Amino acid sequence: MSTARRLTWTQLPPGIREAVEHRLGAAVLAAESQDGGFTDGVAARAELGDGTRVFVKALAAEHELAPDYRAEARVAGALPAAVPASRLRFSLETDDWIALVYDDVEGRHPDFGRSEDLAAALTCVERMTSVLTPNPLPSAVPLTTPLGPLLRGWRTMRAEGAPAGLGPWSARNLDRLADLESRWVEATEGDTLLHADLRHDNMLLTPDGTVLAVDWAWACVGADWVELVYLLPAIAAAGRDPEEIAAVHPLTRRADPAAVDAFLCALAGFYTLSGSLPPPSWSPHIRTHEAWYGRLCRTWLARRTGWS
Repeated sequence: MSTARRLTWTQLPPGIREAVEHRLGAAVLAAESQDGGFTDGVAARAELGDGTRVFVKALAAEHELAPDYRAEARVAGALPAAVPASRLRFSLETDDWIALVYDDVEGRHPDFGRSEDLAAALTCVERMTSVLTPNPLPSAVPLTTPLGPLLRGWRTMRAEGAPAGLGPWSARNLDRLADLESRWVEATEGDTLLHADLRHDNMLLTPDGTVLAVDWAWACVGADWVELVYLLPAIAAAGRDPEEIAAVHPLTRRADPAAVDAFLCALAGFYTLSGSLPPPSWSPHIRTHEAWYGRLCRTWLARRTGWS
């Protein structure tokens, strides 16, 4: 299913298209829009007049997500070469638009329901955290900068009232959930540069079986195991048991279970509350996605805590 409602390359203002082509040194002959993700910016695989291909992202400079694009440009352009990620050629702002241009990656999003795809994705996470520990980017922000305002859903519901349709387990345990959520900041301290937004549509499986991480807009610094726990709801969405993976993967196997519980609880609270809100105009499907992930996180958390 298409989750994004995107502009196309040809709908961009002439100024930004001309600036991109000037930097590339070649004209864009054709551009195929990609329909994954949840934003309304341009995301297109482009064929150039010199026979090469690139991936172009573009967004209006006044869009509420524009700071994320600028953050992505800063991080993606500074990642060590050993990180399994797509390579940023350049970024620019002109004609009131932001553009990021990457080397095109031949591949597809991994299907976590397929064992070989899942194994490749888990290997990617382990490799990423190894290369990015300690954090190689002095300017990288702590985990609390992007996630601090978001991961307080249970506490917000306790203070302001639960949304309509909050399930009986969540309502019955709201105080305990809010208290557990309050511990996530201390629980996730660390010195690993995290992608912090891994899902299947932010990963690409290449023909040689390697998985790369794309879209580094939320990159921040925290505990290495956070990367895997953030990804596990997407793996659960493919019908996999997240606890089976967490129990054996090196990152979570050596993590403090109480710390994992606190962060998982915070994720569950965010998805639960945000999934109950009206969708933004630029992303009609994002609330459905968040509500689904909220259910997955709550189911996993109930199993880990044993709360009835």
